[in-house]
Amino acid sequence: MIALSATGQLQPSFMVTHIGGLDAVPETVLNLPDIPGGKKLIYNGVTMPLTAIADFAEKGKTDPLFKELARLVEKTHGIWNEQAEKYLLAQFGVDIGEAAQ
Repeated sequence: MIALSATGQLQPSFMVTHIGGLDAVPETVLNLPDIPGGKKLIYNGVTMPLTAIADFAEKGKTDPLFKELARLVEKTHGIWNEQAEKYLLAQFGVDIGEAAQ
């Protein structure tokens, strides 16, 4: 899979169905066989329950973080993307090593 990704033949973001923070790891690991979908992407430096990307819009009705994440992934037809990742990390003050613009 890594070789296919490196050559551009495979886009790993298409496989990501859930996003969560490091605090979601224990519950996710214990319940992994029961969690539907594809890959679960966990971010250290983020405090967030494991959440299906498909649930962002519903959660966004009451949570501005998910509202914006839903808007950002909608641009790529529900696929996790760089803009959503940067937004998520910025909300938690995670330095991604880019110079301030």
